[in-house]
Amino acid sequence: MNILIIEDHPLIRMGLKILISQSDPAATITQSRTFPEGLASLDTERFDIVILDIDIPGGQNIGMIDLIRGKQRDILILIHSGYDEQVYAMPYLQAGADGFLSKQTSQDEFDIAFNSLITKGKYASYTVQQIMLNNIGETSTAKNPIMSLSPQEMRVMQLLVEGKWTKEIAAILNIKENTVSTFKRRIFDKLGVTDLIELSKKVSLLKQF
Repeated sequence: MNILIIEDHPLIRMGLKILISQSDPAATITQSRTFPEGLASLDTERFDIVILDIDIPGGQNIGMIDLIRGKQRDILILIHSGYDEQVYAMPYLQAGADGFLSKQTSQDEFDIAFNSLITKGKYASYTVQQIMLNNIGETSTAKNPIMSLSPQEMRVMQLLVEGKWTKEIAAILNIKENTVSTFKRRIFDKLGVTDLIELSKKVSLLKQF
């Protein structure tokens, strides 16, 4: 089993490597700290599974799925994210990811997810499975509008929902405050909200999507 981890946090990479080694001692693990670095690895080596963080330097939001598939069509893609799975899992699974695993999950759940991908090629937590069942019969127009956000817009939205102010977001993302304001306006337009209260309510509603 040849596995590529695309994750910028050293401790998380280390933890994933330990968990994978416990599940499959024979697994070969390659680590990339940025999305472009991960794509470069896909150009030079064949992998069975890629474990991908959403909030990765150089990342391109949901578009990362197609870029990975363009390199290796049959690779299994497991999203490993600190973002709320009730909001973000469905857009990525709809985009073609084979699984979505929260970074808040237990070691046992990681083992279940990893083994599910190896044996079945798919994984979703119980919570996400219930969302999928609730979506049966919905039309394609009911897709999560978060899918329309760019990578930076998604990151800004996450920070806004966490209660961060414009100045704080600018410092965290190392961008100008007026740039944050521009992203904020675009997010409001795309999600059909007019203020932060409505944004929080909309994101909460999308957890049922």
